[in-house]
Amino acid sequence: MKILEVKNLKKTIGKRDIIKDISFSIEEGEIFGFLGPNGAGKTTTIRMLVGLIKPTSGNISICGYDLQKDTENALKEIGAVVENPELYKYLSGRENLMQIARIRKVPKEEVNEVIRLVGLENRIDDKVRKYSLGMKQRLGLAASLLSNPKLLILDEPTNGLDPSGIIDFREIVKKAAKERGMSVFISSHILSEVQNLCDRVAFINNGVIKSVESIINNSMETETDIISLKILENINSNILSALDYVKSVKKIDDKFELIILSNKTPELIKYLVNNNYNIDEVFKLRKGLEQRYMELVEGGIR
Repeated sequence: MKILEVKNLKKTIGKRDIIKDISFSIEEGEIFGFLGPNGAGKTTTIRMLVGLIKPTSGNISICGYDLQKDTENALKEIGAVVENPELYKYLSGRENLMQIARIRKVPKEEVNEVIRLVGLENRIDDKVRKYSLGMKQRLGLAASLLSNPKLLILDEPTNGLDPSGIIDFREIVKKAAKERGMSVFISSHILSEVQNLCDRVAFINNGVIKSVESIINNSMETETDIISLKILENINSNILSALDYVKSVKKIDDKFELIILSNKTPELIKYLVNNNYNIDEVFKLRKGLEQRYMELVEGGIR
């Protein structure tokens, strides 16, 4: 079941096209990353997803409810943590949650459950002004989970957290998604965290989604491989570039770094051997999210 479906979404502000005809979907229980540089359109997209601004055109569907035509039912299925959550600092963590629970008609048992889920049992009755940033993020996450949403939207949720706080938050999100069968949409600048957390990721730049790709065993499933190649003879890089399965060639010291179509390494080796080139080294570089980000968003190998 598709929890979120975005079709041909556009947003124009003045004469500037901010979001340019993007489409993607999120399946039930999936953790979906949304990556791009500052100004790429991430925040504008999120503001449309949570109903803060209307798209110029296109459609957003949440659990089958059209966000424009059936706003109330669509938004009932969403929980969100957008950067630093707004909290009453003079109240305790529990009192903050109870205020929200009363408005949403959420039973006390559910409040206790989310407190357990985010690991705040020992500090929930302290005043929020005594909380660390990590604890405030946990409380904000607990608040977003109170209505048991089908879709959790997180916009830069680990901003300002130290490494242990980032790891803790990641594990809490994984636990919440698993226990509740919840889908998660997360926008973040921390590529390593997205790689460790997400099932799929969309790369956006200049309002355009460049690619949507799967992450399997903390590595990217892509259409290309990056090969490191050392040849004993002198060879002009143009010879390698001319091969139809080679996308780009870069000389680094005495080696070549090539982007080639996936699973074409044997064909490359066969070509070199048949043309009497002696291969000293050849290996496939592990493709992490950072490398893929540089290819898609920054336009090449670094």
